[in-house]
Amino acid sequence: DFEDVFCVGLDASPSQNGASVSCKKSAPSSLELGLPSRGAGQKLLAPTSLMQCLDLCCPTGSMSASATVSAAGLVGAQLFTIFVWAVVLELAGLAEACREAALKSVDVASVALALAVAHATADDELLRRCYWCLREVMCGSSGVPHEWTSGGGNVRLLKGFLAYKSVCKTPFRVLSKALQDDFSAKERRWLTATDCYTLCQVHRTRSEDGGYPHVYELRLDHSDEVLMTAQREDEASPCRIYAHKAAGPESSEHCKEFLGSVVPNFWGTLFTLYDSGTDVDALVLREPLVQGFPLRPRKEIVKIGYETNIFGDSPRKVSVDFVRNSERPRMENLGPRWDKKLNSYALPFFGRVKKASAKNFQLVVNKDQNTIYLMFGKISKDLFCLDFRGPIAPLEAMAIATAALAKKRAVS
Repeated sequence: DFEDVFCVGLDASPSQNGASVSCKKSAPSSLELGLPSRGAGQKLLAPTSLMQCLDLCCPTGSMSASATVSAAGLVGAQLFTIFVWAVVLELAGLAEACREAALKSVDVASVALALAVAHATADDELLRRCYWCLREVMCGSSGVPHEWTSGGGNVRLLKGFLAYKSVCKTPFRVLSKALQDDFSAKERRWLTATDCYTLCQVHRTRSEDGGYPHVYELRLDHSDEVLMTAQREDEASPCRIYAHKAAGPESSEHCKEFLGSVVPNFWGTLFTLYDSGTDVDALVLREPLVQGFPLRPRKEIVKIGYETNIFGDSPRKVSVDFVRNSERPRMENLGPRWDKKLNSYALPFFGRVKKASAKNFQLVVNKDQNTIYLMFGKISKDLFCLDFRGPIAPLEAMAIATAALAKKRAVS
């Protein structure tokens, strides 16, 4: 219903205020279009844009619809207007070409119009693109752009709405499904365990002087594919985990690829993995204008504990408690045995670990050494082995590894 989407927002009905679009079949091969007769809607959905839409759908030699749209140089409001007309007139090829271009062009300047069009055309992918653009802009360190509230630009932020000029005003609630779909997809991909072992390596990259920030890459052994990356800014900061190669100086917890964060306590004896949700209360306190924007409170997934051992007179003791799906058993590291020949504590790592290190450990349940659920150990200075199986999920395994590599004030 384009009347609901593009109506200026007056109290009058759409037929009276003249700012809406109507379309009906007047004959078997004819459509009767009612165009906006006044206001900004008249400029956005004008007869000229309709004629341009019809021109673009006409065959042009061997050019595809995508090539035609690209050659036409459609940008901004013009692109989204043609997209809407193509959907209304059921010009599938042109609509898809415009949609592909629209997905690539969503930015701070166009997101308000893109959001209205995505809602009007029930385009879930375009809605998701708008959600992440808005999430990064509104919730990032820079906060809501000043011109969105001062009225100095085309985009206006109202209470629970985003408006483009006086053309359209879209409620933020239409983005709720995009948030839920993202959560479900991440849960399926990163928080679902398998019964077989996943053999990986963790690559650590430090700054040039050997200090922070540290970047960690989790790569599959057999293909070297990067599953996840994580970044720790300093020894006391949370370690943020991202899908694939997304970790970097510009990445934040409000980008699409963010999976969760591992938050340490002061002493480095407890590390808590949170999911990709947000500390909503803290965010609203810092940026009140985000109130009404769909956000999901972050939830605890795993707690990783290290027993206090200041003097380092015994091997480290590690425990893992699952908060999410808490029916899973508590896991603890298998205690190493003293090896007289090596004159040190030792554990069998089946050729997977090459270097002795206090960080090396294996997680088991009830000290049953016949079933090892996770194995972590040093291969070289900045290379570590990480092998795991269910009930430990990939994101949980990555969190356990980053906790093992973190600075610990009360654990020698």
